[in-house]
Amino acid sequence: MDSFNLAENLVFGSQPGRKDMERLADVGIKTVVNLRFADEEEPELPPDAERESAQELGMNFVHIPVSAANISDELSGEIHQKLSEARKDGPVYVH
Repeated sequence: MDSFNLAENLVFGSQPGRKDMERLADVGIKTVVNLRFADEEEPELPPDAERESAQELGMNFVHIPVSAANISDELSGEIHQKLSEARKDGPVYVH
């Protein structure tokens, strides 16, 4: 899983698998934010399974599907708000 720190408490990276979710929890990630549509690709963890995995590991999960076709000021504002709120609780992983 590739990742990079964008800002304090904000890490961006690739789609996590089951083992990756465990590693994210182990390094202190508090919230996982999934910006992909469920049918974007066939991930090891579709959004519902990813939510379940995050919750089992004590992390919060936010799913806001984004694409070039649906991005808007409203959606951008929602993403910004969710990220700002989540970062107050600790490190956030976004993919």
